[in-house]
Amino acid sequence: MQINTDLLHKIATAATRHLDDYLQETLTASAEHGNFGMQMLDQLHEQLPRTSCDDCGKCCNTVSIFSLEYHRLIREVMAIWPPERLRRLIQSAFRFDLRQAEVGNEKRLRCIFRDDETRVCLVHAVRPFACRFFGLLKESGIRECDKVKDLHLPETIITQEYLTSLQTKILENSEAYQPFPGEEEIHFFPFEFWFFRYIFSPERALQIYREILVPMSSPLTQLWQKYDTQATRE
Repeated sequence: MQINTDLLHKIATAATRHLDDYLQETLTASAEHGNFGMQMLDQLHEQLPRTSCDDCGKCCNTVSIFSLEYHRLIREVMAIWPPERLRRLIQSAFRFDLRQAEVGNEKRLRCIFRDDETRVCLVHAVRPFACRFFGLLKESGIRECDKVKDLHLPETIITQEYLTSLQTKILENSEAYQPFPGEEEIHFFPFEFWFFRYIFSPERALQIYREILVPMSSPLTQLWQKYDTQATRE
C-alpha cells in the first residue's frame, strides 16, 4: 500500500503552524474526560504478571490501544512532564516519517514513548495492555521474546481466555469506530489515531489511519488487505 505523501506533508506543516493550539487541544480533551474508568483500567493492568527484560526496544513499536488507555497515557504525561517536553511529544506525533523502522521483514512505526538513547519506556507505569501482553508465558510454554522474564516465581501461564476477559471489561468504556467499510466497529487503534481523533475529528483520524498508519505498519497492512479481500468477494 502507498502512503499518501500529500497528506503526510499537510500534517507536518500543520504541526509547525499550530503546535501550541494542538497541544492545548490534546490536554484539554483528556482533562475533560476526567477520572472515569482510570482506576478500573489500572486495576486490570495490575492483574497481569510483572515482568522484566533487557530493554532492547525491538518490541517498542506503535500498538493498538483502547481510547481509555490513550487518555491514561496523556493524563500521565500531562501531570509530570514540563511544557517543552509535551511540545516535543506533539511534534513527534505529527512526524511519522521520522519514526519509520524495519523490524525483521516488517515495516513498523516506532513508539512515540520509546527513548532510544536511554533505552527506556517513558510511560512504563501506565503502558497499555498490548505492551503488557508481550512476552507473557503462553499455554504452549512459549514467549514472543526470550528476553522477557517473570519477576516472581513460579512463572505464570496466561491463557488467551484470561487476556480477553480482562479487555472485555473495558470495552464499554472505550470508543469504537469502523475503519473498514462494511465491517464491524473496533475498539483498538494506534495511539496516533486517538491523538488525531481528539484534536481534529474521527473522520480525519480514520483518513490518517487508512492512508498513513496502515501503509506504515505491516500488521495493519495485512489486516486491511484481509478485510479488503473479503469485501471484494462479497
